[in-house]
Amino acid sequence: MSDTLLIWSGIFAALAAAYLVILYREKDRKLYSLYFIFGMVFGFYFDAVSVAEGYYAYPELFVNILGVPLAITMAEGFSVAITIRLFEFLRKCVKFRQS
Repeated sequence: MSDTLLIWSGIFAALAAAYLVILYREKDRKLYSLYFIFGMVFGFYFDAVSVAEGYYAYPELFVNILGVPLAITMAEGFSVAITIRLFEFLRKCVKFRQS
């Protein structure tokens, strides 16, 4: 296994674990599932356009859809949901300090 694939697998696993923790702890799982899906859709769109225009290409090691690996699309969805959760957490902390 190459170092790049090993590093990518670790990043993907960390993002997936963080997203699963969010789903486990949050009451509104449907909302965070929607964040995940929309993150996947938008990430896939921009990646597909970039691949189609020849800006970059992905290796054939993954399951590809129109040249974009499904794992990368999922990681983008995880990242969007995690980022929104972090923003909401920080917003609550700032509101608490201002009170």
